[in-house]
Amino acid sequence: MERVEEVQANLAVRFPSCMKTMVRSNVRHGFWLHLPMPFCKLHMPKHDATVILEDERGEEYKTTYIAQRTALSAGWKAFSAGHKLVEGDVLVFHLVSSSKFKVYIVRAFKSNKLDGGFGSLNVNVHAKPIRSIRMKRGKRTSNKAKCLELLPLNLPHDNVENNSLMVLDTNNECLLDQYDNDSKDTSSGFFDGIRSLASIIDFKEIKSIDSFIIIVNGSRIDSELSEYHRTKYYELCCSQNSFLHEHLLKSISSKLAAEIITQIISIAEAIKACKLSTSQSDYILWDKTLKGLELLGLNVGFLRARLNRLMTLALELREAVESERYRVSFEQDHMKEEKKSLELKLVKLKEAMHRLDAEIETLKANAEKHELIFQEEVNASW
Repeated sequence: MERVEEVQANLAVRFPSCMKTMVRSNVRHGFWLHLPMPFCKLHMPKHDATVILEDERGEEYKTTYIAQRTALSAGWKAFSAGHKLVEGDVLVFHLVSSSKFKVYIVRAFKSNKLDGGFGSLNVNVHAKPIRSIRMKRGKRTSNKAKCLELLPLNLPHDNVENNSLMVLDTNNECLLDQYDNDSKDTSSGFFDGIRSLASIIDFKEIKSIDSFIIIVNGSRIDSELSEYHRTKYYELCCSQNSFLHEHLLKSISSKLAAEIITQIISIAEAIKACKLSTSQSDYILWDKTLKGLELLGLNVGFLRARLNRLMTLALELREAVESERYRVSFEQDHMKEEKKSLELKLVKLKEAMHRLDAEIETLKANAEKHELIFQEEVNASW
């Protein structure tokens, strides 16, 4: 999903775009492609029309857009087969004109590559790892550490960057003269503090909520959270086997960090409480909030992934319901027409029956009249 967002972010903003995850009916049978209804209502024709799909090589495919169903039908099968689409592939549709899409394909099983020549989009991904802080070389001292260790949080501000997790690369390097000199007197306490802090910050060593401590930029913020929010945050961290705030920006205050954690929990609970009737606007709002938290360094990608799966599934189910509703409505209208036709025939049959009944009565009267004439003739005198 991140690759899809990268593709959309690099498209010309003056043209709208939408994405669609391929499901079985799109690529194996039926070969209908329902486009997102909100997108179609805003940008697509209100009537059936021919829509061109242009792939990354510039090849064009004519398809028929069914306005009432917000779907592509005739021609979509050729596009799907021609590009060997499979379930899970994600297509980004860039509406470059009123009846033409430029289509970008993000393959389900080639997550690091766009289909064909999409590399021209120049999508760059810059991951933000934990920064390794290499101290300046001072007087040479004995190598007191041979691996990455955590600095104690009370080190002087002038010597380290103020981050929630600061890592010192001491492999074949020396500490500052100050730390070297201090270590002569307090070597044991210094490294005991490092090991103690490491045991707290290394989430894998936390066995229960009793040993769960939340430290942000050197400050413990457990007291800023209610017991409920602390427990829920612990459960979220357990699900990822790491602190979600591990890479939080150094400029975030303790109070703001606590508010952020509370917001994460609120969104996680809202996701768990989602129903099929949950509006797309809610999904979009939550996703935007989580995206903002990601930019602050929070590990909430797993929540965004779940949210995007729910959005896609809800949209597909709604489209399926709309499609079935359209079919049922069509059949219902057909039955109503049939009923009207039969009712009209019934009225005509009743009228015919009334006419025949009248003719029968006339015939009866004529027969009786003829009978009287005949009897008069029979009884006449010679």
